[in-house]
Amino acid sequence: MSRTGKAKSKAKSRPRGRRGLDKNDLLDAAFDLMSQNGEAGFSVRKLGSSIGVDPMTVLHHFGSKDELLRRIADRALATVEPPVASGDWRTDLRAVAVAYRNLAHRHPRLFHLHFRYHATGPTDHASSEVVYGALRRAGLPDDEAAGLGLAFYAFVLGYALAEAEGLLRPISEEDEAELQALDPLTCPATVALIPAFQALDSDAAFAAAVDTFIAGVASRRRAMRAKN
Repeated sequence: MSRTGKAKSKAKSRPRGRRGLDKNDLLDAAFDLMSQNGEAGFSVRKLGSSIGVDPMTVLHHFGSKDELLRRIADRALATVEPPVASGDWRTDLRAVAVAYRNLAHRHPRLFHLHFRYHATGPTDHASSEVVYGALRRAGLPDDEAAGLGLAFYAFVLGYALAEAEGLLRPISEEDEAELQALDPLTCPATVALIPAFQALDSDAAFAAAVDTFIAGVASRRRAMRAKN
């Protein structure tokens, strides 16, 4: 085959861009691909191939793969009911916690992306405004509202991910056998809790965990008022 023939063959093998595709179309396609395959099965090249565009077109729209992943995470958050400030800081913190737990249940293959960025975009900023506004209305100074706000997200995201991975569920027969084999003198609390682990209610555990965080904020507020 001549050089000209080879060049034509290569040109034909390149993915052709589909007419009418814009940035939102690319983001929707990326979101669907990652929801199905997870991050391990996702790449800009695979995305381009799946929708018939050159990978460089994707990078042109988003600047980098990292920014695309950030936008995918924000796109996922937009699929759950957004928390709205109610004026009651306790209610608001619970609403945000529930939203992120629902997100982990709905999109377990891409939920981990929310650990990677301070904020994923407009939807995440709207959620953060509810959290930081709630902590300020609770009477915390700005330095503590910032730190405890991030701690709240670390707790909620960690809980939701652990639940999505299967940790917060009744223990299996294999787990029970391992716990039963423990020395009750060395691990008395763990052995005593075996029946509770067998009957674990993940909804009740989640509600109790959120209530405990909120109670801690309320206690912190009382202590600061007493000091002043």
